[in-house]
Amino acid sequence: MSRMTGLFVAGALSLAPLLVVASPADAAMTYSSCAKLSKAFPNGVAKSKQAANKQVRQGNRRPASGKRAQKVYWQNYKRLDRDKDGTACERR
Repeated sequence: MSRMTGLFVAGALSLAPLLVVASPADAAMTYSSCAKLSKAFPNGVAKSKQAANKQVRQGNRRPASGKRAQKVYWQNYKRLDRDKDGTACERR
């Protein structure tokens, strides 16, 4: 094995544990109710900025729509987006 290949293999093996371990933030992205989600996101979460803008046009407060909020939406929308409008747990 050449020295370059050895360095590559050693580097890849040193990163392997990082790829397997889930962070606590990922584990906390599933919510069983809107009351629990609202503690982290008081105005709910939207699947996109367009869905957040729609909520504002309808007279609701602006839900979170950043990357983390979108991940939370997609992990919880089946349970928490009851009206299927692209926003989970929206608030007036």
